[in-house]
Amino acid sequence: MEDTIVTSIGIIETFAGNGKSRSTGDGKIATKAGLPLPIGLAIDPAGQFLYFAESGSDRIRRVELATSIINHVAGIGETCYSGDGGAAAEAGLYLPLDVAFDSQGDLYICDSGSNRIRKIEMKTGVIDTIVGTGGFGFAGDGPALAVNLTYPSAIAFDSQDRLFIVDAQAHRIRMYDPRTKELTTIAGTWSHEDDVRDSPLIAKNLVVLSGDAIGIDFSDDHGWLHPPCDMDGMDMSVFYDDGKPGPDVRFHDPTGIAVDGNDDVYIADKGSNRIRKIDRNTGIVTTAAGVCFYGYDGDGKSATQAMLNAPEAVLFDPHGHMYISDAMNHRVRRVEAGTGTITTIAGNGESGYKDSGAMGGCGMAKFVKAVDKEMIKHGDGRVAVDAVVNSPAGLALDANGFLFICERGENKIRRLKLY
Repeated sequence: MEDTIVTSIGIIETFAGNGKSRSTGDGKIATKAGLPLPIGLAIDPAGQFLYFAESGSDRIRRVELATSIINHVAGIGETCYSGDGGAAAEAGLYLPLDVAFDSQGDLYICDSGSNRIRKIEMKTGVIDTIVGTGGFGFAGDGPALAVNLTYPSAIAFDSQDRLFIVDAQAHRIRMYDPRTKELTTIAGTWSHEDDVRDSPLIAKNLVVLSGDAIGIDFSDDHGWLHPPCDMDGMDMSVFYDDGKPGPDVRFHDPTGIAVDGNDDVYIADKGSNRIRKIDRNTGIVTTAAGVCFYGYDGDGKSATQAMLNAPEAVLFDPHGHMYISDAMNHRVRRVEAGTGTITTIAGNGESGYKDSGAMGGCGMAKFVKAVDKEMIKHGDGRVAVDAVVNSPAGLALDANGFLFICERGENKIRRLKLY
């Protein structure tokens, strides 16, 4: 089935999810299953399964690539923390946001709501906590089980099996060494003054809703209720900190992480609309893509001169090309290795919805029902750059050149043939 769903380079299709917001369909074809708010993705080392964090059901699920059959891996579908030392399928998860594999094939879960990182030994199916006390608030480094995390959002391994953690609400990047079982901070600083500073670069009151929920809709093609980006009187030095050591750099709502072939660490810094790079040899932080200001100003230029809009995830392919979920531009972008040129590989910039008399406009909340929204055909089976890709989140790439894209708000995972 893997080779028959999508066969042509550049074509996008739905790989999993029927758009419904209930977790259903275990044992069935993945496109018939309900996937509430899928967000983080990973391919297992053997290349057999796509694993994903289903944040809307507090479960981890997987799809067999050869058959497209979906099944449950971890979580009981209740928002809780429980089950360490027992079977992962019977354990409680609390808002899982990401998954990653180490070189031994064991699965790690960014269990954000419990402020923990958990590990499933895949040979036994047993789950345990490896990082975090369950408490929140940055309180320094030390033994991993004695250190706080604060709503971690993403995880990634380097070539030495060191686990890097986006400690999102602590605004720091942490590293877990499995040999010493110590957790250290490699980048990020934050203070009370940073908390109270009103940033002109981020949207206000962001809420993520499933596709059939009733509430505030932020799927607006004009920028998710961003305030005017007026720099007059703003101290932009808190954003322009390239060239500093990691511990002196501020991250503004970091959401995604990736490690390249040189073991350099890249962060999707959603709040500053940039991808940041941490050089593992020097610890110096630089910008790899984005210019702080949000928006879309075209492709074919250096990534460091191009605007992004709330990037959520970052990924590298074996050739060193970088892929970015440019969420509120409704595009997936690629930064060419060697040249640093940015292009769009998926998404036409539209969210896929039209307004239909709902309240709203720039700077106002729009209260809508799904039944009151007119959905534009997303474009399955079309060239990816002509299709709608609504607020892309997590990314994963398999050995056959298929890029998997989480459309969290659509409760789907899409698939694009890159090469």
